[in-house]
Amino acid sequence: MADACHGGTGLDTEAVIAGRLVRLPKHSPVIELYGAVEEAEALIARARLQLEARDPATAERLYLLQRAIRLLPGVLAGAVDPGQPLRLIEEAARGLERPGGWSLTGCSPEDPDIVLAMARLRAGDRLIARAHEEGEVPRELASRISMLLEAASYMLYAIHWSLCSRAPQGRRLIARRTAELAQ
Repeated sequence: MADACHGGTGLDTEAVIAGRLVRLPKHSPVIELYGAVEEAEALIARARLQLEARDPATAERLYLLQRAIRLLPGVLAGAVDPGQPLRLIEEAARGLERPGGWSLTGCSPEDPDIVLAMARLRAGDRLIARAHEEGEVPRELASRISMLLEAASYMLYAIHWSLCSRAPQGRRLIARRTAELAQ
């Protein structure tokens, strides 16, 4: 019996890739990518909600990233221009200081969610590469999605760095600047 809501039957399901409806196994990297993107978006939402009261500017950056990430399945489907999520990522980046080293998780209550979202986006990047390798996604489309995943992940890292650099001294777990770490 077909799943009336999702077009899936048994071990297969459907996805739209580059404007074409295709049947894929449920363990396909494309289907796993959908899950990674959904998890990242949910983690960003939780971090944003925690930040709204005390740091509305950072919460707004996270909201823009949420919107960008929410568009990625549409890019994969061929229904959303890749420039749309890229513009949102670039808007989130405006005025944000570039990280000057590494930081540890635990600087603020929401930063573990941000770090987990980064990890899910990096996993998504590996999944889109695998989907291309397995012939499910054309190279150019996979490259565009990979670039968007990398850009969103980096923005989350920059936000994480910013939060850690502003944490109270007793909770600041920022690692030393890159030059200091090399000594």
